[in-house]
Amino acid sequence: MKRSILVFSAMLSAAMLFAPLAQGASNGPGLTRTRLDNGLTVIVMPSQRLPLVDLRLVARAGAVQDPAGKGGVAQLTALLLTQGAGKRSAQQLAEAIEFVGGSLEANAGQEQFTVSAEVLRKDFGLGLELFRDCIVTPNFSAEEFARKREETLGAIASDKSEPSVIAEEKMASFLWGESPLARPARGTEASVTAIQRDDVAAFHKRFVAPDRAILVIVGDVDAKMAIAAATRAFASWKPSGEPLTDPYGPAPTVKGRQVRIIDKPEATQAQIRMACPGVARSSPDYYALEVANTILGAGFTSRLVNSIRVEKGLTYSISSRFGMLRGAGSFRINTFTRNEKLRPCVDAVLAEVQKLVDEGPTTAELDKSRNYLTGQYPLGLQAPDDLAGEIANMDFFGLEPQFIQTYNARVRAVTMTDVKRVLKQYFCVRDLKILVVTNGELARKSLAGVGAIEVKPID
Repeated sequence: MKRSILVFSAMLSAAMLFAPLAQGASNGPGLTRTRLDNGLTVIVMPSQRLPLVDLRLVARAGAVQDPAGKGGVAQLTALLLTQGAGKRSAQQLAEAIEFVGGSLEANAGQEQFTVSAEVLRKDFGLGLELFRDCIVTPNFSAEEFARKREETLGAIASDKSEPSVIAEEKMASFLWGESPLARPARGTEASVTAIQRDDVAAFHKRFVAPDRAILVIVGDVDAKMAIAAATRAFASWKPSGEPLTDPYGPAPTVKGRQVRIIDKPEATQAQIRMACPGVARSSPDYYALEVANTILGAGFTSRLVNSIRVEKGLTYSISSRFGMLRGAGSFRINTFTRNEKLRPCVDAVLAEVQKLVDEGPTTAELDKSRNYLTGQYPLGLQAPDDLAGEIANMDFFGLEPQFIQTYNARVRAVTMTDVKRVLKQYFCVRDLKILVVTNGELARKSLAGVGAIEVKPID
């Protein structure tokens, strides 16, 4: 009974969230959108469900913009934004946001530079001030720069022996080749060591700028008041004038199966990654891919989990996903297994994907996938910060203004024909790259015949 009440409460909250979304005007579901004189896009969505206000700024300033030889600049810049800004030192900034029970964070991914804050409605003024200072006037003190750079180098060093981290980074370079997307977002020991404080300041000035950014405000605020406050707060922020272009293209075409083994002689387990080029986030096939991939490997009852983990016992964890960026994307399968089960695991995964591509899913699988996605989507937007992030992504990826409002209907509209088509078009089996991190000699023998094999040292 208690569980039923909790489930019903969650469903009711989701319905309350989507009710105002259905009342949207031309700007989108319940949104007020404006563009400031300096180029900053401001989007406000009032919501009185909780006495909270979430602020999120997303700029086109990720790791793909790192200078040559200095990978990690974007992420180091993000780490330093909250380590002193405006008139406050790092400690004073931390104390100010903690005093009102709020949060203040910054992070940089491959192509997004994100700053977020959450405060109670009564503390909106202070929250906006701290948020603005971190974005516009970070201190970048020499002391904090040195500390954060050393912390980053320490994290890189500690992960050198972590097979899953090695597999992710090596798969990126294997798939993307010379693209900026091949570089780890946090950089390498050599690239981070080469970064100087001036590099961080220059990156911030050039790329963390209003004409490259979207500011989303979600929560218990009046839209006009919030826009007026944001206009005052960011009035002095100067645009960069940098062109809004993506410095990368699609992943290189893959012909046949290419196997790369990263030799880790002492490994007793094998990390396995499979990948091929995918699609950008704005692809019209997005919804069909969501449904098809949920059937294959995006849920605990997916085919890959049921076959490879439950029935055959070859792994504890396996998943598939489409990584979608503004201008490119990839299809990935991630898993691991014991060394002696490497070949059976690889063969079983390839066979399971091939079977789904050839035969398509059952009607029951299609229905279950659509029901799962339409049930989870509104629940995933319950927290104001999650909703702010989704709204920012709509603008960042150039999605339709009604994306949130129409998501469930678009998923339900996916047909069996749609799923079978995208399975054959995007779910690679014969033309893909396979990367394995384990004992090189053992893996070479085990994978003979899977595809063209090369063995590389771990460093």
